[in-house]
Amino acid sequence: MTDLTRSNFGYSITQFAKAQNLAEIKVAKVIGCSAKTIDRLTGGRSFPSDEMLRQGGTLIYLGFEKYSKLTKADREKISESIGAIGGGVLGLGSVTAVVSSLGYAGLSAAGIASGLAALGAVVGGGMVAGLTVAAGIPIVAGAVGYGLIKVFKAATDSHQLGKEELDPIWELPLTHR
Repeated sequence: MTDLTRSNFGYSITQFAKAQNLAEIKVAKVIGCSAKTIDRLTGGRSFPSDEMLRQGGTLIYLGFEKYSKLTKADREKISESIGAIGGGVLGLGSVTAVVSSLGYAGLSAAGIASGLAALGAVVGGGMVAGLTVAAGIPIVAGAVGYGLIKVFKAATDSHQLGKEELDPIWELPLTHR
């Protein structure tokens, strides 16, 4: 799979959890959302927000163990670097490139160079173009990223795992596309 969308997110997270032998509550806890949110998303009763797409994509890319070792600041940095999500679609190639370029997941220099080259290929260039794009992502998405991070911080600081109502930080009603 190359893209994570609002429509396939629930299925993707379910398959990820099965492959990693995880209960939904563990997935919810590591992301920082309620178990009911993950239950609604995997059951197709809500759509993931852009933030959930970014965090879910990063979780799928890194795997549970590596993702769970990231600090809150690291997760926010990755989310901010990924930036805006167009049309409810997160290209997992962009997650790979951003995470690799930020030096997470213990990648070698060759892995980082490969990630930058993949990011550069998006704009028709190579590794240098990828470095330029990676450096430009936070600038272009700065205002949006700053606002999302503030909302994310406020929500996670007061968030409880057992929260039952729809949480707009992590999910959208089915009427949203």
